[in-house]
Amino acid sequence: MSAFTVLLITILGHKLVDSAIVYKWHAIDYEWPSTSVKEASIKNGSFIIKNNLLSGIKIYNESVYVTVPRTKKGVPSAVNVIVEKQGEPILRPFPSWSMQTVGDCSAIQFAQSFEIDQSTGWMWIIDTGLHIIADPGQFLCPAKLVIYDINAKKVIRVHTFPEAVAPKMRTYLNDIVVHKISGKPAYAYITDTGTAKLVVYDFLKDKSYTFAHKSMAAESGPATIIDFDNTKFMSKTAINGIALSPDSRYLYYCPLASMKLYRVPTSVLAQENGDISRSVKNLGDKVSQTGGMMAGSKSLFYGALNRNAVYKWDFTKDMAIAASVDDVTLTTQTQVVKDEALMNWVDSFAFDTSGHLYFTVNNVPKFLQNTMDFKDTGPFNMFVWKINVGEKNYW
Repeated sequence: MSAFTVLLITILGHKLVDSAIVYKWHAIDYEWPSTSVKEASIKNGSFIIKNNLLSGIKIYNESVYVTVPRTKKGVPSAVNVIVEKQGEPILRPFPSWSMQTVGDCSAIQFAQSFEIDQSTGWMWIIDTGLHIIADPGQFLCPAKLVIYDINAKKVIRVHTFPEAVAPKMRTYLNDIVVHKISGKPAYAYITDTGTAKLVVYDFLKDKSYTFAHKSMAAESGPATIIDFDNTKFMSKTAINGIALSPDSRYLYYCPLASMKLYRVPTSVLAQENGDISRSVKNLGDKVSQTGGMMAGSKSLFYGALNRNAVYKWDFTKDMAIAASVDDVTLTTQTQVVKDEALMNWVDSFAFDTSGHLYFTVNNVPKFLQNTMDFKDTGPFNMFVWKINVGEKNYW
């Protein structure tokens, strides 16, 4: 793999973990049909190099899939698989160029994240639609969920979210986990940062609905301030990160503008008109604000944005010492890996099937403030890291 730099990083002064930068970029480029197509895309503004930022990540059969959200104009492909050409990582639009066509509401418009079922190869893609923040005043495609079979190379299902579930002018579908029952898909849980709600998709009924709770809103005060690259970055972002417990009994979530981690039973989420007000539990404060998170078999991993690091909550240990599962709190938090220079804004996570945790790093504040240097002579801006944690995800 390109840019494969193995590091040994000490955890808590005594434990060593193998970690590696698997891929790194000054700027994102794609596998174009031809050089002339790329040149034409740059000329007509459908490819603006400085507007392309890596975000979501998932692994399947050793292939690394990533998203490039269309938060700005000039992003030619939202969902991609990483390939190498002449020793450099580039993005191949997935499943095809035609499925990335801007303005075609049957194609993928704005994908922040996705999930891949390791047992079936089904990719669950959340598509916010052609979003107003990327192209104000333009036609907005409705938000949808696309389920694509990687192995069979075909779309399994498209669920278009009703306006009452995902309003076009407000929704921002951020992250997704899939809940299987008896080995078959049952529910998908999706964070909607734009409306500060949790979207639930019932696979068997092909129906979606939402839940709202005060815990899903952004907080005010110090929780909105994130220390980033010696500056203060303010975020007023609502519910963002999401993770499913290994036994699928609980859904974990947090707003970006909050230190808190919350939990709600999935049994309550299965009830379309259920009341979650008495079921949401505040588990306590994380060491930092976080965007992405992911549950392994023993721990909940999350990006510590204030610390340029990845941390984990050992929920197995805390559950063992709690009086009951209802009494568990966010107690045992430990640093997994840290790099002050190369882990500025740990974004999204993925597991492979051999105990490795992958995550993206993308310097989001610099990107949003238009201060990122994309020249080949400048610093690397985006990374895919890989670390051996000895755990696997909920699949």
